[in-house]
Amino acid sequence: MDVTAFTWIVAVAGLVIIGILGSLQFVAVLKPRSEWTIENVYGGSPDSTDPKAFFAYNQGWAWADTFFWAPLQIAGSVGMLLGERWGFLIALIASVPFWYTAIPIFIWDRDMGFRQNTLYYWVVVWGMFPAFGILEGVYTFVRLLE
Repeated sequence: MDVTAFTWIVAVAGLVIIGILGSLQFVAVLKPRSEWTIENVYGGSPDSTDPKAFFAYNQGWAWADTFFWAPLQIAGSVGMLLGERWGFLIALIASVPFWYTAIPIFIWDRDMGFRQNTLYYWVVVWGMFPAFGILEGVYTFVRLLE
């Protein structure tokens, strides 16, 4: 498959986003209850809710992101840059968690009081994930139809 400029943009953006997320979540796997992890990866405070539920919820995302989603996105982006059809297919699969996980996180943040009415929250903390996932999913789907 042809590697276009837009292929480069989508693939590299996927690598950057999942690289940051995967790195943070890997720290959460290694040090799940450290103050730094709670403040910079999870957000909120375990004291504001049931601490057992707080850590279980956040640890579930940390393990899934680190060992499932990040490897999928990395493989998909690399495959796209190599012009391989399988890369576009894996990137299509990897696009689903970007928008799918935004839904439970949206509800969690609202109900737990973590949501902020700021541009930073709506664009960086929450919004870039579903926006990129939809973009990547549509792009890879259309390219696979060629």
